Amino acid sequence: MQSADSAPRRWKARHEAFYQRVLAVYREAGYAPPSVRAASRLVGAPPDAVRAMLQVGVERGEIADAGEEIYFAAEHLHALAAHLRTLPPPITVARVRDWMGSSRRYAAAALRWLREQGKLSLPDMPD
Repeated sequence: MQSADSAPRRWKARHEAFYQRVLAVYREAGYAPPSVRAASRLVGAPPDAVRAMLQVGVERGEIADAGEEIYFAAEHLHALAAHLRTLPPPITVARVRDWMGSSRRYAAAALRWLREQGKLSLPDMPD
């Protein structure tokens, strides 16, 4: 016979396992993260369930919501910020895109998130 509080623990463990699968997708994606829809196909769950797990990641500080449904593993954006601090100005979206090996859309989103979070100050960079 199960105790009354064993079911919530099992439920939490299942959600944590699902969250870790979603997080792994974004960690493995690096600077070219999948859309929510593509991530949902990769983990075999509905997009709304993936969005919910991404929100958990944002709250934990492990996922960066860069806007426009673009999400990165936060560790990648912290590494990007550290790299950008070593570069002489000007820092441009094109330069960041080339270093990331990604698209302009992702580079601009990453830079926007870094500035909004106060992780990087780039006053001479055009928006």
